[in-house]
Amino acid sequence: DLIHAPPRKLPRGALVGRVVSDKMQKTVSIEVDRYRMIPKLRVRRRYTRKFMAHDEEELCRMGDLVMIVPCQRLSRRKHFMVREIIRAKGVL
Repeated sequence: DLIHAPPRKLPRGALVGRVVSDKMQKTVSIEVDRYRMIPKLRVRRRYTRKFMAHDEEELCRMGDLVMIVPCQRLSRRKHFMVREIIRAKGVL
């Protein structure tokens, strides 16, 4: 049997990325990968960007796959909030 998750509608401006640092208080660092096709070379190129996100309950751990959504600016570099943990590290 194949178990399928229901299709997920992403909120406006939402990004999915991996937690690379959880050493701050109520803040996690998220690494978001984006891919762009280079038609001439027929190659898919990966671009990586890091965002700071607010994690009120401090539930996120290193390696978790999370969804972040934009919010009102909370500090100089923090203007995203963690919406949900899509997949915890080590869980298939």
